[in-house]
Amino acid sequence: EEKSPHQRRPSCLDTSEILACPMNLAPVCGNDGNTYANECSLCAHSRKIKMDIYIVKDESC
Repeated sequence: EEKSPHQRRPSCLDTSEILACPMNLAPVCGNDGNTYANECSLCAHSRKIKMDIYIVKDESC
């Protein structure tokens, strides 16, 4: 997908692994159209599918 200027790169894309995500609820909307509980869960899914997912807004999609 095209990366718009409103998207931001989640901080985890630069780290090698995620051990566990906190359970805090801070919803973010990914450029894949999915809402994630927090930035860490977006990162975990991004790694699982081996594709970069960017944050389009800091709220539910």
